Amino acid sequence: MLIVFIVGWFGANWWPGQWYDAPKPGGGDPWWLRPVAGILGGVAAVALVEMTHMEVASLLGVTAVLATGNVVGGLVGAAGKMAQK
Repeated sequence: MLIVFIVGWFGANWWPGQWYDAPKPGGGDPWWLRPVAGILGGVAAVALVEMTHMEVASLLGVTAVLATGNVVGGLVGAAGKMAQK
């Protein structure tokens, strides 16, 4: 399950085309946003694998874990940006 957590973390913190903007002049994302997104993305990925009994060694399993981490990371990022304003 550790590898699933790490892949979920990776999906939450890196995705092609995501996080490419430079920080705004007043400051960028808060420092805690990426670690929180990574932790929650990893936990969601582990929960997905446990609930569906998915085989993570397949390409479909890796893609689903990455996408789960990305979705949760996006939700955490949106909540963090809403909290800033």
